Amino acid sequence: MLKKILIAIALTISLLLLVGYLNRDSLFEQAAATLLKPDAKFAVDLAPTPPDYTLANAWAALPETPDAADERPLETIPPAVNAPAVFFIHPTTLIGKRGWNQSLDDSKANWITDQRVLRHQASVFNSCCEIYAPRYRQATIYSFIDSSGSGDAALDLAYQDVISAFDQFLRQLDPQQPFIIAGHSQGSLHASRLVAEKIADGPDRNRLIAAYLIGFSINEADLGGLPVCEQPDQTGCAVGWNTVDGNDVGLFPAENPVCVNPLSWSRDGAHVGHSLNTGGIGYPGWGPEESEVDVTAMNVEVGVADAQCRNHKLIVSDLRSDAFPSRMPGSSLHIYDYSLFHMNIRENANARVAAFQSRFKAAEAGGQQTESL
Repeated sequence: MLKKILIAIALTISLLLLVGYLNRDSLFEQAAATLLKPDAKFAVDLAPTPPDYTLANAWAALPETPDAADERPLETIPPAVNAPAVFFIHPTTLIGKRGWNQSLDDSKANWITDQRVLRHQASVFNSCCEIYAPRYRQATIYSFIDSSGSGDAALDLAYQDVISAFDQFLRQLDPQQPFIIAGHSQGSLHASRLVAEKIADGPDRNRLIAAYLIGFSINEADLGGLPVCEQPDQTGCAVGWNTVDGNDVGLFPAENPVCVNPLSWSRDGAHVGHSLNTGGIGYPGWGPEESEVDVTAMNVEVGVADAQCRNHKLIVSDLRSDAFPSRMPGSSLHIYDYSLFHMNIRENANARVAAFQSRFKAAEAGGQQTESL
């Protein structure tokens, strides 16, 4: 019981820090420093050894290796041969004082990455695509509130790993193979920067099916000119949302992040009812739970949540399941941003891939350039 209480306290404080990322406050920093602030200032020579992305052990998921990103509900099917690829950047799973950046052999962080993130987030793409998910020297949760410069340096180091992994990802693909960029939380922060700096105005933009930048304060201006998706089969665009239980402030109360409703794939602000929720898959919390019988369980519940983009947040006004018990500050359903809409995201990824491939074939037949897609 004491262990569960301590975990709950740590997670609550940790997610409070996300609120402070864009609204840094000395009171937040002082309150959290005792439990979560690394003992030393950030220094490159203290950082963990950089990953070598030519090696399989630098990846949490690869198409050729068995991993939790391969898990799927029984009614879904694996992707076709020569499918598009997904470059998935995992969220913050390094919680505590174990340094500003994760060592790739950190078993606690890797457990969350593998058992929660790969299984319940990255896996939504395994019907349409091959999944590549790098392990990287992610910044610790305290980086989002630190005002000394160490947190920014830690996040920048993490992003340098993401760039290295993405470059290797591209080298492993066929030169014409299309891809999806996806992330959650810290992963979406890095993914949005990657989109803006490396994709939106570069030669690989015509290969981008879509970017799923979920669970962070991503503004339209952060996308480097990439448009926000307005239709469920639109390609070459980005989606994002931050889920809140009821009309509370959520994790990003001071910001205006992109909100695309995953039940309609529209930004129009309309309320969408439970009948269009084709299935969520819940789990008890971010870390290990003593009461959890089977960590690998993926039980689909149809119609678990409604959704409406309101005040730049994705509001769930009526959650009809007990399988999503965890709440973050501001009644945020942060860890369930993917899970509440698992089957809808899975179906949408399939639809965008099909639309991209159809338009590509039509352009080839018409002798057009792929840049017009």
